[in-house]
Amino acid sequence: MRHDSVPGPGDAPAAGGGAARAWSDGTLATYRAALRAFVARRVADPHEVDDLVQEACARLMSSVREREVETPQAYLFRIAANLIADRHRRNLPTVPLAEEHHPAVAAEQEERRRAADVRAALADALAELSPRVRDVFVLRRFEERSTGEIARDLGISPRMVQKHLTKATAHLYRRLHHLMERGA
Repeated sequence: MRHDSVPGPGDAPAAGGGAARAWSDGTLATYRAALRAFVARRVADPHEVDDLVQEACARLMSSVREREVETPQAYLFRIAANLIADRHRRNLPTVPLAEEHHPAVAAEQEERRRAADVRAALADALAELSPRVRDVFVLRRFEERSTGEIARDLGISPRMVQKHLTKATAHLYRRLHHLMERGA
């Protein structure tokens, strides 16, 4: 449809023009009243309602100038709905989430995975130690035996127990320090 053939309010319908029917017999005024009610149910500020209705009508008129619109009322309401959605998106205040809506910093599943990773890394690092050094470390740290008990049971001096513990601890620290830095 050409620009100069766009009917205005109150114009008679053009032959075969679906868009022209939108303007005949004051139907634009009818659309405006229904559109205003539609927008007013969705927008609280009455000045904003009027602005949105005016913008929707202007966009419909612009569209009708460019192409034929078969269902102008439905198209007008779609325009208005899109304008309302755009306005809400632009005006949405950013509200910080309440504490209960924040995801947990360290979820139980993540903690279990980290613990399993540390256990596996510890087992690998212990396997790299000589059998005697590993036995001394396990007896002291996991079975909580005293240095004297370990020395007596293994037939070595308490001083040698301390040397084995120092060697094991240094090795484990070198192998596992990256896990301690992550908080695992």
